[in-house]
Amino acid sequence: MIVALAAGALLYLAGIVRARARGVRVAGTAIVAFACALALAACSSLGPIDALADGSLAWHMVQHLIVSFAVAPLLLLAAPIRISLAALPVRFAARVAAALLSSPVRVVTNPAVAWLQFVAVLYVVHFSPMYEAALEHPPVHVLEHVLFLTSALFFWTPILAVAPAPHAPPHPVRLLMIFLALPASAFLGFVFYVTRGVLYPHYAGTFALADQANAGAVMWIAGSAPLLAALLWCVADWGARERRLGAVADRLETAC
Repeated sequence: MIVALAAGALLYLAGIVRARARGVRVAGTAIVAFACALALAACSSLGPIDALADGSLAWHMVQHLIVSFAVAPLLLLAAPIRISLAALPVRFAARVAAALLSSPVRVVTNPAVAWLQFVAVLYVVHFSPMYEAALEHPPVHVLEHVLFLTSALFFWTPILAVAPAPHAPPHPVRLLMIFLALPASAFLGFVFYVTRGVLYPHYAGTFALADQANAGAVMWIAGSAPLLAALLWCVADWGARERRLGAVADRLETAC
């Protein structure tokens, strides 16, 4: 994990340096978003949260929420694709641009597909043998986190629509995605909260049911907070876009 984080940081830094050498400015907010994403990824995977997650389902749920609802959107806000297009040689940048316009990318970033795969991964992982296997086998645990991160990146891509975003959906569709994700994550938390049997033998013990209920509360309440924040942001971004378009229309009307 340390190697992956270090490699990611070096690649991003190299991209920034090369982009600036070509006269392309990288926004400070993008750099801050990337730094926060790396810090949260390190904190959840290498710090005390990881140690606590081994003995507590509630903390394990916190770990997953950080990956899916904080690290993933922050990585997208860091605009790695935009930086790559500016930093790569023209031939490779053209291939990246062509990939962005391709049918497979259009499919996986389709709002319906992105929402469905996100919810499917959320429920399949938590209610399949994979979750217990991840608790017992570190390689499976890494695979689980990679799966959560990848799924979340696909989910947040059409919502945030960080440029370049050739397949960005309109704001009402983005709002619908977030709105439908709220009950999906809340219901998962509700199931954990009300279940009266221990779901995962790894956590069996005197306080297992209380810990399981706490995990449900974490998913139910804390899991909804980032989605509600995204909902508010999307409304504000929609309003700002309409104001920009209105200003352009006014200038054109004045010019005519």
